[in-house]
Amino acid sequence: MSIDRERGIAIVNEVLAPMDGDTVFGPRWGSGALIKITLEELDALNNGKMLAVDVEGEYVVYLQLEEEPED
Repeated sequence: MSIDRERGIAIVNEVLAPMDGDTVFGPRWGSGALIKITLEELDALNNGKMLAVDVEGEYVVYLQLEEEPED
């Protein structure tokens, strides 16, 4: 597992339901729903586009692929 607490992003192997106790970010509300993206959406990220994600009908978050710095 890899956690970047400053950015609020973690790479995990499974969904951790908030109501079962702490998540990787500490106690949280919500369902802990899994949002899957399609290959088309992954391609869009790889091509510089963003994804807008409706989170539980309450919030919108935007996903963007971070470009790797050129050496």
